[in-house]
Amino acid sequence: MKTTKKFTGKENNQNGKVKGLIETLVVIGLILLIPLFFAIRTAANSQPAPNTPAPAAPTTAAQNIPPTSTITPQQPPACTFPLAQTTAVESTSEEYTFSEPQIVLTDPDNHYNIVEWLPDNQQVLITEDLYSTREMESDKFLRQSIELYNPETGESKVYAIRHYIEEPPSWQPGLNAVVYPAMNFMGIDENTHLLKFTRQVWVSHGNPKAAQMLADNLPQFPLAVKPGGSEVVYLSDKKISKRNNSLKDIPSAPFDLTEWDYAKGRRNELPISYEMAWQPGTPLIFLYSNGGGLRMGGYTFVLDADTGRLCELNLDGWAFKADWSPDGRYLAIGRAREFSFPVNLTDLTVLDTATGNLYITGITPQEVEGKHYVDDFVWAPDNRHLLAIGSVTPFQNSSQVGIDGLYLVDFISGQSDHLLPEYKFYASPSDNNLAWSPDGSKVVIRCPTYEEDRVCFISVQRSGQ
Repeated sequence: MKTTKKFTGKENNQNGKVKGLIETLVVIGLILLIPLFFAIRTAANSQPAPNTPAPAAPTTAAQNIPPTSTITPQQPPACTFPLAQTTAVESTSEEYTFSEPQIVLTDPDNHYNIVEWLPDNQQVLITEDLYSTREMESDKFLRQSIELYNPETGESKVYAIRHYIEEPPSWQPGLNAVVYPAMNFMGIDENTHLLKFTRQVWVSHGNPKAAQMLADNLPQFPLAVKPGGSEVVYLSDKKISKRNNSLKDIPSAPFDLTEWDYAKGRRNELPISYEMAWQPGTPLIFLYSNGGGLRMGGYTFVLDADTGRLCELNLDGWAFKADWSPDGRYLAIGRAREFSFPVNLTDLTVLDTATGNLYITGITPQEVEGKHYVDDFVWAPDNRHLLAIGSVTPFQNSSQVGIDGLYLVDFISGQSDHLLPEYKFYASPSDNNLAWSPDGSKVVIRCPTYEEDRVCFISVQRSGQ
């Protein structure tokens, strides 16, 4: 177990993070440009997001969508809502009480990412960026370990070591295994000086040396595990590759992302990197791109993993993070609306896929002058609240102090409560910073300082317990 120290609420530990990020950008080049896009923030004025629901035009229902085209890139049809123009019964709200945070992991050199709680409510899937061991690697790449960690006992087990990439691993509950994307480094091109590599998918049952490669030469890094673990999906050459809960190949559907890159002429020439979020109880995956270049917003698609059909969500902005509610009805995104460099404002936007309503919440105090951001979030078990990390950066020449904190958000009412205000919780939009256990009783969250990265444990009491 890593050392434990008293939490003082000091400033964020960015020394090791910045050092490693800069070195990684130099080596990896264009691959990591989009996260840098979010990390740099200027002093342009920002506008607070409204807290009232507004009608939207799209949804996640994938019926009556024409098959993919093989001619020229085209815009997908808008998604449709099964209960549009109707009023649906909202989820029942619960009350939560949060304990003081306890530091359970510390490291002065490396950097943690918190991916997800396992279904046992005991272990957490995390990654650790190994800056302190970088110079020991012959190819000088930043390494990243993939681990299971129990925050209450301190026990941890390394499942895999890979080259650093931002795309997270996923837990496969049917196999008690980790499925993860990986980069196969093949050198530097002598003419272009660009990185040569292939994208792969691997699985590990707990022994890093016995990990097995499932696929190579993929067009995109991300993969998705269906909630419950019955399927694993990733994109391969012009098709959706699918594996069952034994990781055996199952029938796939044709699909080519290049056919839907309809706004290519409005963005720069960097390749688009997509992320995936699988809607519980359906074959549908929210497939979104993180910006798509500096001259346009990203794509927000819904992909039917069974048929390869696609529709587009009109979220009046683009997503840099996404998470489905436990019941699969609501899609929460961290949304940016200004196609500027860097982004000047983000908000928490929730799409009701039954009615088509958009609920827009600025989680930080809107009366505070500055640039407002939602940096990360996770759903509560009641399908109504979200736990979010938000920040306010003061305008230039302002005497105000920045705000970095943890908030409990009721997206339906628009209420946002600042939790544990005596503590500061910093988050990077390109990282995974917090997770709430499936039974609602525990939270793990990054709580770094300037001196070191830290992970804190918070116990939660639910109403009626």
